Amino acid sequence: MSQRTKKVGPTGWMGPRYGIRIRRRVVEIDRAKRSSFPCPRCSTVTLRRVASGIFQCSRCRTRFASNAYTFSAPPPITRTEAPPARPAANR
Repeated sequence: MSQRTKKVGPTGWMGPRYGIRIRRRVVEIDRAKRSSFPCPRCSTVTLRRVASGIFQCSRCRTRFASNAYTFSAPPPITRTEAPPARPAANR
């Protein structure tokens, strides 16, 4: 038997409908949401998509919120030190 979805992958169920550009976009999204990402906490590539926008590390069991299909790590929190308050002058 021949492989019917060699070129189109998981969008083979669409057949000739919707156009090739949309089907290619769907393939990109589908592959991105099934891939693993590096965990910001334990630095292993074990972060998987659990639901739309929710990713969980299978090693440290930490959950993160991010984009719907791909994970982008949150920016690091940087705190700027406030200048010391000046004492009030007694009059």
